[in-house]
Amino acid sequence: MGILRKDPIIFVIGCTGTGKSDLGVAIAKKYGGEIVSVDSMQLYKGLDIATNKITAEETEGIPHHMMSILQPFSKTRYNVHLFRQQVLEICQQIRERQKIPILVGGTTYYAESILYENNIIDTANFGEDFFEKKN
Repeated sequence: MGILRKDPIIFVIGCTGTGKSDLGVAIAKKYGGEIVSVDSMQLYKGLDIATNKITAEETEGIPHHMMSILQPFSKTRYNVHLFRQQVLEICQQIRERQKIPILVGGTTYYAESILYENNIIDTANFGEDFFEKKN
């Protein structure tokens, strides 16, 4: 086997329904990994069919993270900044278990927030009234 990076991470990115989940599971089984969803819609409970969410049987026992963690009609604001923070923590936990994080999904902006350190716009300076005007 070739040289492994100190903190390897694998991305499987593409359109809905193209087999990303199956490929992610196959990679996880071969290389000892856990799946982290980078799909902005699979975060929500109950949107399984619309988002082509992987079933429990299809996971083949591979742990999946960041799926069905939010209520669709919650008034809690969720954004790429919170996503990035949570995923980086999950990736660290996966690595502590001596596993490889495998990020699978179709929301490129979410995937890029992990792949590139300074890729997301800092909204901290916009303030609450910025968001209220947009809604």
